Amino acid sequence: MTHLTKLYLAAPFFNDAQTTRLNQGAAALQQNPTVSHVFSPMNDTNAAGLTFGTPEWQQLVYNEDTQGLNEADVLLAVYDYDHANADPGTMFEIGYAVAKQIPVVVFCEGSQPINLMISQGLTTFTQDLKTLTTLDFTHLPHLPYTGKVY
Repeated sequence: MTHLTKLYLAAPFFNDAQTTRLNQGAAALQQNPTVSHVFSPMNDTNAAGLTFGTPEWQQLVYNEDTQGLNEADVLLAVYDYDHANADPGTMFEIGYAVAKQIPVVVFCEGSQPINLMISQGLTTFTQDLKTLTTLDFTHLPHLPYTGKVY
């Protein structure tokens, strides 16, 4: 029996375009037969309903996100680095996963350059949303990023 993958979905959700990309990625993952569970900070944190920005909320979200990372078999990062709506949280999550030796898949729709540290730390890179429906997350292929870095 094949072990199904618990996946952590890291992505910014600061504007409508980013939220749409995140939701499209989540929908693609729901169709993937190798994925058993997807943890998404946008949907799976603060069930307690704490007030945004309070110290209690900050601690809760940090704890829930790091627990989600620790339980993940793979991290999927939607690389959507819009300087006006940059997401250092996603970059933290990628670094955390690399340090914990959790494989990292980076999905980037555009042709923007990728940060050197991200490009070297990832396991699989794709620009095709449909790939997320068929990618075997239980046996990830090594597909390096070959574009420009900064």
